[in-house]
Amino acid sequence: MNGSYSKRIISKEDKPSLVKLFMNYENEVYGEVQTSEGELQEILEFIPAGDRIGLWKDGDLVAISILTEKDHRLPSLILGKPDENIGMYIEEMATELIKSARARKEHISDSKTIILSANLDAEKRTFKKIGFTPTRYWFQMKKNLEGLDNPSIPSSYRISEFNPDTEAQSLYETFEEVFSDHFDYHKSEFQEFIKRFQRPSFDPTLWYLLKEENDMVGFILCSVNEETEMGEISHLGIRKDWRRKGLAHLLLSYSFLKLNERGMKTAALSVDSDSYTDATIVYEKAGMYVYRGFTRYDLKV
Repeated sequence: MNGSYSKRIISKEDKPSLVKLFMNYENEVYGEVQTSEGELQEILEFIPAGDRIGLWKDGDLVAISILTEKDHRLPSLILGKPDENIGMYIEEMATELIKSARARKEHISDSKTIILSANLDAEKRTFKKIGFTPTRYWFQMKKNLEGLDNPSIPSSYRISEFNPDTEAQSLYETFEEVFSDHFDYHKSEFQEFIKRFQRPSFDPTLWYLLKEENDMVGFILCSVNEETEMGEISHLGIRKDWRRKGLAHLLLSYSFLKLNERGMKTAALSVDSDSYTDATIVYEKAGMYVYRGFTRYDLKV
């Protein structure tokens, strides 16, 4: 890397450069912008300075590395300007990411796993060259929110908005049960779970709980992006004893209607292509389609 390049912490003053990089990448790779300026502001405000590093070339931001932590996982991001030098950008930023990750686990004995997503062949080749291993293939699925029907809710069930003051513990227990048999499950503590409530994007009126009498049997957790007019479904789950009854479809249909009422034009979610619950089939029956695929890469540190 010659002298025209430099690396440093990304500051709040760099927001215009960060927005430009994301817009460039997402328009080129996805065909649309999916990340709002508000979400990028969250990166600048809530990611520790040492975990958000940028690579500049002649004054332009051409790549970033972002490190976050969730129990044994370090869900992270390396994003480079999609040009002929992207492989070099990724290698440079991986050095920073791995250094931050090793510093994070310096005083603990358990291993941590850095998790990255790759969309482009150049990203996949470079991640493998660095030592990352492909572990899973994922789909982003979408639905256009138009011409929606009001779902019919069976009389034995009811759907309500989440109340974090009274239902946090029961949602946590249901969440843990639902995902206990999923890929890469790792039990989280209650205090870790409720950190979700502190995120700026958290809106309890977009978290919907499905109940049968006094039993919480499922949930769907959503958020809205008013800039892109896309609603995101981050988690959908039905407890084991209530699966195969069409309840996931019911929650999806309900959330589509609510997201549309909030002004969203599309809804999106990510799904493991190897999901044993045949989640992809459930989503397709609800009118969703595969918009793009991406590969998860892991590296233990």
